[in-house]
Amino acid sequence: MLACAALSCGSSDDNKAGEQPTRTQPQASAETGSVPQPVLDMENDAEDAIDQVLSGRWDGVTTDAGSLADTWTEFLSSSDASGVSADQRAAMDKAISGLKAAAQSQDAIAARQSANDISKVIVDVFDLFQHKVPSDIGRLDWQERQVLIDIDRADWTAVTADLAQLRQTFSRAKPGVLAAGGDREAADFEASLNEQDRLAAAQDPAIVDEGNVALELVDDLEGVY
Repeated sequence: MLACAALSCGSSDDNKAGEQPTRTQPQASAETGSVPQPVLDMENDAEDAIDQVLSGRWDGVTTDAGSLADTWTEFLSSSDASGVSADQRAAMDKAISGLKAAAQSQDAIAARQSANDISKVIVDVFDLFQHKVPSDIGRLDWQERQVLIDIDRADWTAVTADLAQLRQTFSRAKPGVLAAGGDREAADFEASLNEQDRLAAAQDPAIVDEGNVALELVDDLEGVY
């Protein structure tokens, strides 16, 4: 099942094992309140960590975990982090610690979960800043990855709950997608959600393939903006 989920993240799996993830050099923000570079870097590193797990590159997971810890510390030391809540700080610290531990024990499910928990906090942090892509599009990404994680756990009750949460998030995001001219993209994603619901009800392993399709469709939704 893990092999089937190998497409569950973006293109960050091009990083070779043990190499520092590629970074965009921090630049002065073009507009006040735009998302700080460390936050963007963490989003990329969290997705890369999942790709590294799925590829069995545990030294790469360890590298990503260390990078995430360093970047989080850097971000928290800046004035940009003033709006981050205590709960968000605690959740991030727990997720990074979990990723480090899972990398050491080479626990694939735990590592994917911790990396996804990092993404969850990062998307919430996005809400503190101006960003052209609505945060709910980012939430669709980590929520779809959660579906795949819970499928690999064979926890179909959790999968059903994950899909319900995913549909709620899409319902919030859909009007903005349509307003931006994304009629086709919205229809394609909704069709994938319907298919995932059908497959989950039957506990059909083919839902993994459909979940990976949905992740590609999230990229299409992001492209609308």
